[in-house]
Amino acid sequence: MSENKISLHPEPKKWKAPKGPKPVHHKNKNLIGLGRSIANQRTKENAIEYLPDGEMRFTTDKKEAGWVKLRSVTQENSLDEFLNTAELADHDFTAEKYQQVKIIKVGNTSLVNQNGLLSETELKDLRIKHQLFENKLVVPRRPQWTEGQLKLQIERQENLAFLEWRRDLAALTETNDLLLTPFERNIEVWRQLWRVVERCDLVVQIVDARNPLFFRSVDLDTYVNSLSKPEENKEKRNLLLVNKADLLTRNQRIAWANYFKKKDIRYVFFSAANANALIEKERAELEQAELLGEVPPQPSLAADDLVDTEENEDIRILRVEELEELFLTSAPKFEKSEEYPDRKLQIGLVGYPNVGKSSTINALVGSKKVSVSATPGKTKHFQTLFLSPEVILCDCPGLVFPNFAYSNGELVCNGVLPIDQLREHIPPTSLVCQRIPKFYLEAVYGIHIPIQTRENGGNGIYPTARELLNAYARARGYMTQGFGSADESRASRYILKDYVNGKLLYIDPPPFELEDGTWDMPSLEDSRKFNQDIYTLQSLPETRQQQILQAMSSKNIDVDTFNLERDLAKLNFSMHVSEESNQKFTGDQSASATTKFYGGRQAALENAADDLDKEFFKMNEVQAKMNTPFHANQLGGKGNKKHNKKNKKAEKKTRVVGY
Repeated sequence: MSENKISLHPEPKKWKAPKGPKPVHHKNKNLIGLGRSIANQRTKENAIEYLPDGEMRFTTDKKEAGWVKLRSVTQENSLDEFLNTAELADHDFTAEKYQQVKIIKVGNTSLVNQNGLLSETELKDLRIKHQLFENKLVVPRRPQWTEGQLKLQIERQENLAFLEWRRDLAALTETNDLLLTPFERNIEVWRQLWRVVERCDLVVQIVDARNPLFFRSVDLDTYVNSLSKPEENKEKRNLLLVNKADLLTRNQRIAWANYFKKKDIRYVFFSAANANALIEKERAELEQAELLGEVPPQPSLAADDLVDTEENEDIRILRVEELEELFLTSAPKFEKSEEYPDRKLQIGLVGYPNVGKSSTINALVGSKKVSVSATPGKTKHFQTLFLSPEVILCDCPGLVFPNFAYSNGELVCNGVLPIDQLREHIPPTSLVCQRIPKFYLEAVYGIHIPIQTRENGGNGIYPTARELLNAYARARGYMTQGFGSADESRASRYILKDYVNGKLLYIDPPPFELEDGTWDMPSLEDSRKFNQDIYTLQSLPETRQQQILQAMSSKNIDVDTFNLERDLAKLNFSMHVSEESNQKFTGDQSASATTKFYGGRQAALENAADDLDKEFFKMNEVQAKMNTPFHANQLGGKGNKKHNKKNKKAEKKTRVVGY
């Protein structure tokens, strides 16, 4: 037998390098999973789509989000218009090598007289032509569809109908030499209008009281009436809501009311701003009473400044409660059927951007349910809100309807196009100068606007756009970099926003009826007479009123006999210097009122002819002039450099010689 010997000392293990500490896995802080969502979205973008005829479609184009699709598009360049037309027609265009591809722009979408104003004769000729083709400006209709159609087929049908509508407008402008204002070219925005019109029983078209005819679409009423089917219990009605009616005087409301009644238009005057201010005031009084433990006060509507106490029902501005009651009485009556047992009354609000649709809804609901913005196009898609358990409000996005063009500046002044994205500021500012009197502009801004004569390139009657912008910018110190000229672009944005907000108020008069039964637009002189009651001392801002009243007391001018147009040149207020003060300062007895400028002598606006006259009559006067720079004279002729070596050596020599 063999014996197994067990070693008391086993062999040592081989040495291995230490592995180090184990890696610690940190917890992912991104709990949303954004990366996975982006990856899933990208896989869906490039998915294969099967058409109804069995054809496969594959595209690598990035799909845009819903809010991007609903962007308002009112102007397009030639390339974008060509590509969008091709997309609506579902056509593919390929460019082969060594072949010339030429894009031809169909239709004329430019605007008339971009850099100036139209004369009375040109305006009259355009109005006659517009009246002849007024019935051609139609709203795009949604084509008929059935429940058995696929979504792709319905979209294809709508795209072709929308493309045909755009071609008809292009042919209208091309064959009849007409020009159109920028209108909505995105079909997704028109689809929102189609939904609101189809589902609502009462369609309320909201317009701005300062120019109701510009914001009213006549064909929209025709479109709503065409969808009305009383025999099928689907009747639809129209209503015109004239918002911002508090800006109109009593006589102006009477004139517009007479026009609406002669045209058989159902209308109502309303002010969403006053209604919301009244709601906020009553809410603040109620909260204060609750904090003090008092009985809530009853609102005295007759004594409130925000409520119209006019007894004439035709021109009275309605309160919120009265507007709700009017909606219910104007809406068609319907009976609930077995097919729609829970049917509710639906009221749609339609109109241009920035006419007050969202503000009207907030006033009706009584709280801020819809976001409001001064920039046109805040509402991107239609929204529904319950006014009561049986009434639903539908807010449609702002739509720019096609209209005949006078100038692009009219769209800016009416608040349709955003001012912050403005590229050409002269045309809209020219309209402001033409509509608002010179003395009222000077009283509002506290400046003096020098008007050049026709011989010197001015207007002679009212200021031009550059004269107003120069006076405003230099008085406020708005100067450009470098040469230091007036910043006209910045000044125009301030002035145009004041015009859109109603600080500079102008109301368009209604058309008047001729003896032969036709209607004609009033002239510029008639429009000024229609607005002459607006431009008074009481209509100025409160701070400016106090400045003028204080200036009148210092000049011992009676308030009752004060005429803003006649006596404004006698006053010193803000940056406005009167004729008397200017004559004392300059010594010229023929000097007129002027403006106190910021920015020194370079900020003053001088007439070229006046400069030539001053230079001619001062030829014999001798003026002292320095032949060397100012800093060189200060150094006593030591040269341009003070601390160089040559000057130091010269100083040393003079010291040695003098010693």
